[in-house]
Amino acid sequence: MAKRNYILTALFLISGMGFGQFIGKDGVSKALFYLQKNELDSSKKYIDEAILDTSTSELPKTWYYRVLIYKDLYKANEKDNFDSPLRQNAADALNKLSQLDLTNEFTESSQKMMVYLASTFYNDAARSLNPNSYNKAIERYNKYKQLMTLAKSGGDLIQQDVKFYLALASMLNQNLEQTNKKDSTKLNEVKNVYESVLKIDPNNGSANYSLGIIYYNESADIINNLDYDMDLEQLNKYQDICTELFLKALPYMNKCYELKYNLKETLLGLNNIYHGLNDTEKEELYKNELKALELQNK
Repeated sequence: MAKRNYILTALFLISGMGFGQFIGKDGVSKALFYLQKNELDSSKKYIDEAILDTSTSELPKTWYYRVLIYKDLYKANEKDNFDSPLRQNAADALNKLSQLDLTNEFTESSQKMMVYLASTFYNDAARSLNPNSYNKAIERYNKYKQLMTLAKSGGDLIQQDVKFYLALASMLNQNLEQTNKKDSTKLNEVKNVYESVLKIDPNNGSANYSLGIIYYNESADIINNLDYDMDLEQLNKYQDICTELFLKALPYMNKCYELKYNLKETLLGLNNIYHGLNDTEKEELYKNELKALELQNK
């Protein structure tokens, strides 16, 4: 029995020597060892030490494993946290890795992690696109774009921008309508978002139509709430404001007409705008075209 215990002790000592020889003394090696055992907290401890150690802090592998560890910790512990510090640390580490990995040793794997983390930022941006947290949604969307650009997978980002900002403007506009608030600051914010879409895609029918309707509705609201007992000078002032708003709506509706976007509603919009501008000739033109379209669709 004593001999057997001796053999077991010897094997343990040999195993321990092998363990010590296999694992380097640096933080990266220790972090990798615990990562392979899926002991993420221990792995995190040592990779955090490694980035503070001048002998390992500028090695691409240090930052690669930091990404991997923090990404896995995020998936395990903070997947539902829209402001996850673990995810942000992983994203920052990816940025650092891209600067250090001059031989592209980790490019393929790191790009996959970039796309994965980017998708989580995008999904969280979409889920937080509401009146109470839309500024956070914009931040998360921008982080999505940064990672996709870093991954060199940004080919469709222009269309993603259009899609996201149309959703943002629509949400803000609907909220204004539902709350029935005449908040000029909020309304200007909606206009600016639609304008940002048109800077990217001048032929976007939805943005053009929405801006045309917003300016038209502003004018219509003033007209509907006019007190016609006010003095003539004041009345003329409001009429001038309405005319200016109709003229602002006009180019957007004309663009929709050119694009044949939402044609029935666009013709109705043009008819109403020219009615507001007292241009009976063009009002009649679009009224007749609208009638012809309705007959055609019967």
